[in-house]
Amino acid sequence: MRNLRAGGAYSRKDIWTKLRPGETFPTGGNWLTGYATEGSNLFIFANIGVPGKTGHDFPNQYDAATGKMVWYGKPNAHSAQPTFIKLFEGTLNPQVFVRWDVDDPFFLYLGRATIEAYKDAIDLGDGVSTIRLTLSFTDEDAMVNPPPEGLPDSGLEGGRVSVQVNKYERDPRLRTECIRAHGPICTICDFDFEAVFGELGRGYCHVHHVRPLSEVKHEHSVDPVKDLIPVCPNCHAMLHARTPALTPNQLREAMNFRA
Repeated sequence: MRNLRAGGAYSRKDIWTKLRPGETFPTGGNWLTGYATEGSNLFIFANIGVPGKTGHDFPNQYDAATGKMVWYGKPNAHSAQPTFIKLFEGTLNPQVFVRWDVDDPFFLYLGRATIEAYKDAIDLGDGVSTIRLTLSFTDEDAMVNPPPEGLPDSGLEGGRVSVQVNKYERDPRLRTECIRAHGPICTICDFDFEAVFGELGRGYCHVHHVRPLSEVKHEHSVDPVKDLIPVCPNCHAMLHARTPALTPNQLREAMNFRA
């Protein structure tokens, strides 16, 4: 959606202000619930792994490796309701925002979703049933860190280049925790996106997995504070300019040498 960047952090009020500048944010109504319709967009605010402030605990899931999400509607929602009819017809665009901490006012914008499947009458217990949707995001729209550009092995342009990227660098939850711990400022060159680009750059930064891939031979847990660091796209590309990847200190030394 225009003026919203996949991977950006937004509160409900931030989005309202972009849509209705100068108008007072409502103190009640759909904008304080799980989803709200505005024009041709359905703004979905999903909690993952935690119950919402209303006490409902829907088992929403997001898989960073596949870019797919399982999302549950409000209590008693079903496919015959106008909102979902419009979603399935394609006249209403699902814009998805997620968070893992119910006390955090900011949601991570995953992007515009594609509906792959749905099922009605999902029993969530305590007399609550709802609709379940399977959503997917394209590489263009999903909240992933763009991998460093691959280098073609010939002078031909336009070919597909395969780049191996650690999937943990694409996990929005780990990214959020990394940025929250270290701040959205490049740990190599100190570039601050918000200082340069204002609101557009707020909360934006790539994250880099500091443990060389050559040392990772199997699935392993990742500490977002110790194993991931915020980096700007330029430094991220330079870290991966060699195989194995440069360490942060090696890249800092290269910068100091030029200075």
